[in-house]
Amino acid sequence: MAATKIALTRVPLNGGTALPALAALTAEGGEIAFDGQDTKTLILVENSGSTAGEITFKAGNGIQGVADLTVSVAAGATLAFVLESGAFKANGAVKVTGPTNMKVGALLLP
Repeated sequence: MAATKIALTRVPLNGGTALPALAALTAEGGEIAFDGQDTKTLILVENSGSTAGEITFKAGNGIQGVADLTVSVAAGATLAFVLESGAFKANGAVKVTGPTNMKVGALLLP
């Protein structure tokens, strides 16, 4: 089974949009499209499980991509992340791994 593909939901300037449906990770994780300005890309992570779990944003393939970022997400919690493309982007996407009860979505702010 392939990694879940997670597209950016674009938020218009002076407007609004519905939050994206968060997509569950597969055993291979997920790939978040990262083709907008990194400081305006907001990643949402929801733990739909009954226990805390860890999500990992994999190091990118650029010179700054030296370490993964692993964060604990409490049961039932939703966290928001803004990542630097130089540290986490690889081949146009950010790779994320974690248990299959983790759900991920992404917004591109204007």
